Amino acid sequence: MNDFVYDISHLLESEPAPAVAPDSRIAKMSPAAPAPPSVAAVQDSMAQELLQAAEAHDALIQQYLRMTDDNYQDTYGQ
Repeated sequence: MNDFVYDISHLLESEPAPAVAPDSRIAKMSPAAPAPPSVAAVQDSMAQELLQAAEAHDALIQQYLRMTDDNYQDTYGQ
């Protein structure tokens, strides 16, 4: 019937091999990404930029109006 018989008694009598576990190492985490700015902070920043640009914008409008007023008078001879 069984031509092959395995003798494992030597395994039962021997000392178990110590389990080899890898060294436990503390993983270094990358620095956390900065939190996105809040909506209020973004709105405040945009408001500051608009206030800074308001004077230049007004100056450009006044310059445009002076130029078109001069052209208007020249065209109709006034």
